[in-house]
Amino acid sequence: MLRIPELTINWHILEACNYDCYFCYAKYGQKSNFSRDHAVVLRDISMLKGTTIQFLTGSAVVENIRLNFAGGEPFLEKDLGRAISLAHDLGMRPSFISNGSLLTDDFIRAFGPMISVAGFSVDSFDAALNHRIGRRDNKGKQVTTDRLFQMFALFRAVSPQTLLKINTVVCRENSEEDLSLSLCKLQPDRWKALRVIPIHGAEHRGISDDEFSSFMTRHKNVPGRIVPEDNDDMHRSYLMLDPDGRFYQRDGSDYLRSDPIVEVGAATALRGIEFDAATYASRY
Repeated sequence: MLRIPELTINWHILEACNYDCYFCYAKYGQKSNFSRDHAVVLRDISMLKGTTIQFLTGSAVVENIRLNFAGGEPFLEKDLGRAISLAHDLGMRPSFISNGSLLTDDFIRAFGPMISVAGFSVDSFDAALNHRIGRRDNKGKQVTTDRLFQMFALFRAVSPQTLLKINTVVCRENSEEDLSLSLCKLQPDRWKALRVIPIHGAEHRGISDDEFSSFMTRHKNVPGRIVPEDNDDMHRSYLMLDPDGRFYQRDGSDYLRSDPIVEVGAATALRGIEFDAATYASRY
């Protein structure tokens, strides 16, 4: 039987974002808010730890749960700190993926020791290029490289056990860039390069196999663990929750959803959505 040391569940707790990246796939067709029953959802998910989970494609023993808070931009949610604290108290390993613009030093000091992985979306260190992608707020403000260094340094000071991760979407605008110098200075524990998914505004702005391969070759000396993810690597190998606590998978430009966890429980909801546990396990 397949054994998964740590199962990551990505909870897209809200759709709203203060940035406007054209390729963002976290769109659900309507504005949505963090589930009012998020404490119930968290408790139910925590009960999966140490159990055998039945997926549509087979079963797997899951030893630990990492609950990754995502969006939209998760730091727009006022209850994020409390949700992280509860997930930690329930024995899960909370993490987040963020553009970093709303993350404060006070938050890092208060919750940093609870966070297993702090992830930051960084597509470029060039302000003009980020502006073209939409990685800025409606006033044009961006997270500067200096601010990234400050956040990394503070995490390392108050929570040295927290892994620091950079996610980069490789797209038309940055496919010929070389981010190696700044990444080498930041020293992320993990750098994930995701090939842009050609949906939601990116239909005609994808990149070729050669462009993605050349980008990865150009960055082969980036420190830490390098994780390239092509579109096929991502297909059905992520477990994602929508704001209402329903597992979902992308189906072309639409989504397939499970029943809500608050109605049927996490174990039953998981049996209502496709998930390739073997491909997931191969990434870790």
